[in-house]
Amino acid sequence: MKSNQHRRKLALPAVLIIGLLVFLLAGGSYITNYLQQQIFVERTAQLNEITSQVRVNLCNALDFHWNYLTAAVNLLKRQQFDTAEDVTAYIRELEQVMETEDSSSRLVLLDSQGNCCDGEGKHGVWSDIDLISSGEERYTFISDSYIYDRGSYWAFVQKLETPIQTEGGAEVYTHAVLLKDVYTLTKYYDSAAYGSQNETYILKSNGTRMHDDVSRENAIQSYNVLKVLEEMEGQKCRDLRSVLKSTDTISSSFLHNGTEYYYCLTSLAEYDTLLLFLIPAEFVASGTVSLVNAVVRMLLIFAVMLLVLLSLALVFFIRQQSSVRLFLQEQENLRRQEEMNQRLEESNAMLARSKETAEQAFRIAEEANRAKSSFLSNMSHDIRTPMNAIVGFAALLARDVNNPDKVREYTRKIASSSQHLLGLINDILDISKIEAGKTTLNLSDENMVDLIENIDSIIRPQMKAKGHTFEVYSREIKHEHVVMDKLRLNQILLNLLSNAVKYTPDGGCVSLTVQELTQFAKQLAHFRFVVADNGYGMSEEYQKKLFQAFTREEDSVTNRIQGTGLGMAITKSLLDLMGGNILVESEKGKGTTFTVDLELQISEHAFDQSYWQKHGITRLLAVDDEEVICQNIELTMEGTGVAVEYTLDGQTAVSRIKESERKGCPYDIVLLDWKMPGMDGVETARCIRREVTHHIPILVLTSYDWPEIEDEAREAGVDAFLPKPFFLTSFRQKVDDVLSRKIRNPKPDEVSEEPEELSPLHGMHILVAEDNEINAEILSELLDMAGASCEICENGQVVVDTFANSVPGQYQMILMDVQMPVMNGYEATRKIRSSDHPLAGKIPIIAMTANAFAEDIRDALEAGMNAHAAKPIDMAVLEQTVKTVIGTGDV
Repeated sequence: MKSNQHRRKLALPAVLIIGLLVFLLAGGSYITNYLQQQIFVERTAQLNEITSQVRVNLCNALDFHWNYLTAAVNLLKRQQFDTAEDVTAYIRELEQVMETEDSSSRLVLLDSQGNCCDGEGKHGVWSDIDLISSGEERYTFISDSYIYDRGSYWAFVQKLETPIQTEGGAEVYTHAVLLKDVYTLTKYYDSAAYGSQNETYILKSNGTRMHDDVSRENAIQSYNVLKVLEEMEGQKCRDLRSVLKSTDTISSSFLHNGTEYYYCLTSLAEYDTLLLFLIPAEFVASGTVSLVNAVVRMLLIFAVMLLVLLSLALVFFIRQQSSVRLFLQEQENLRRQEEMNQRLEESNAMLARSKETAEQAFRIAEEANRAKSSFLSNMSHDIRTPMNAIVGFAALLARDVNNPDKVREYTRKIASSSQHLLGLINDILDISKIEAGKTTLNLSDENMVDLIENIDSIIRPQMKAKGHTFEVYSREIKHEHVVMDKLRLNQILLNLLSNAVKYTPDGGCVSLTVQELTQFAKQLAHFRFVVADNGYGMSEEYQKKLFQAFTREEDSVTNRIQGTGLGMAITKSLLDLMGGNILVESEKGKGTTFTVDLELQISEHAFDQSYWQKHGITRLLAVDDEEVICQNIELTMEGTGVAVEYTLDGQTAVSRIKESERKGCPYDIVLLDWKMPGMDGVETARCIRREVTHHIPILVLTSYDWPEIEDEAREAGVDAFLPKPFFLTSFRQKVDDVLSRKIRNPKPDEVSEEPEELSPLHGMHILVAEDNEINAEILSELLDMAGASCEICENGQVVVDTFANSVPGQYQMILMDVQMPVMNGYEATRKIRSSDHPLAGKIPIIAMTANAFAEDIRDALEAGMNAHAAKPIDMAVLEQTVKTVIGTGDV
């Protein structure tokens, strides 16, 4: 009885063990088959990838040599030859220029009978003439027959549209041939992925061997390699040429003399060529195979161990069932005890965190209270300072009203203090909005060149006023058109440059460098802006809190300079919003360098790359004593089709231009630096005009104000001035101006005088929406000074009614305040645009409001306005805005 019970107890474990063993065997067989299939897939995929790379490399190399031959043919067609010796001499000259000997190439001309002529003279008949007699325009094949040298050559043959012949037709050449040593192209069709274990075959499309590159005895000895490959043992594809019609690459395996090989066959259809790679299987994806074998061994070991452990566990379970239950109970008790201890520890930790959070909140509250007090104190001081000046000078104006000199001086100081107060208010509003998280970016397609030129035009007068030397450099700018918030980026750079102006002693040096770095992402251009000066510098301690609001370094020198301490905080916050970064390097007494890194989306705007060819501009000479500037011009012009040469002094430039004239290949444009040691730009231009009869457009490239030398330069023969740094867009615009001026006025010495430019507001009758009487009076006087008249309306509804009752053409423009009683400016604009008035959709409407944030500008445009001008009204800004609106065709 006990024996039967014992057997029944052992039956279940035995059945489980046998079932597990069967499962392991079946599973092992399935996994083995599956892994073999995956290894095959991995090997063929690896072969396909490597072969595709080699195929692309070889195609690119062949295309390059076709371009090489095409260039030579174009040059040959332009020449006229008297004798066969002239042809031989010119071919030799071409080979020297194109450095064919260094690349193991030969340039040959063939007549219709196959007679050869190259740089050494005539060399008999080329035996492969039959291969090019079918009348096609181009042929590419590997030739083993070259009349004066043994070896294999890639032959690139182009039939000449117009035969090249000598005087009297003594020699007539119908084909041009470029012979390239096959072994010099090995690097393009060979792959180092398998060391020296692979065999490479270059075949014709019918499978016959043209060339092979093997490091040991060939696996395939036959002349028709493709036919032998189709008949190999284990070959899955018996008609490779049919398969190649539907795909350009085939990868598989076969057995040869007991060894498994993998092959990859790819078609170069445009060259009627097949490329075959043959590798022993042991060298294809060997790492993957080794890894799979190791995994299989580990799985077998694990299965055996699992089986043994399971058997022991089952026996142990049968014999120790009751002990296990006791053990599990004890474990459960211990687990519950540990859970209770853990919960207690978590409760203690939570209490500690709550205490720490409360203390931190208390500290934050105290810091916020101190910050608030500091803010109010700073604002009270900074606002009262310019306000006191305004009030004081206003009182002095009333006293000295009969003294014109003092009135002008007081007015100038009131205007200066007003601008300082306006800047302070704008900074406070900016930092408040940023801290509240309400600042948004207004992104649009912009030109980086326009941004830099705008910044230069604003900051250079400030630099000049303090006697600073200001240089702007560009480095490797490839993407001028990007998507950005132009207003915010302009604000960032002007903050940095304004600080450099203020905190650099008179006569200092300030520079702005714009550089495009290597892209991290395909659609993003990586820009770096560097602002450097040799000014007062900052202490290391102050640099740690530089980007905090209302912080200024306490210093006897810098304390006398006006500032809010908000500019750098705004700059840092805006860069954080844009996803950019800013770094500062500074040392007391030596100056400061700010580095801003920013990624901007590349615009879809594209240059017309054929512009230069359309205008016949193929050669350019740059002259500058700074070689880095010349190299930047050379880099910027890459891809335009314009060959750039440069020299570092004026004397050499004159010699180069004279030499190019003598050779019959003159330069199309000359770029001259103004200030060079020895012979400066103006003197160089004068020498060029004196020594060279051909009129070459000369542009002076300078970072200085050129009006002081403009008359002298024009007299010397300078056609235009181009500001540094060199940008492709600016250069193209100047070239357009020079070419169009040349068409209108073919005589360069005749310069037409342009009439004095009037304000764009002159002669306009403007409808103005302004609810504040003082503002309305000021605006009316300012418009009158600009030659315009206006009609004032006190709210939006009055503006709508007045415009609706006007005749077409009565008003040329509407200046619209935004915040008004009865109806605001946005609603009034919408009603005007939707009205039945003939000019409802055309009349320009410019927002005129104290709301100057980016989102306010966006709201104005969405309401139907054409532009935005911030209060207080600056007439220069308003005139520029009107000019822009007129330029877009809205008037």
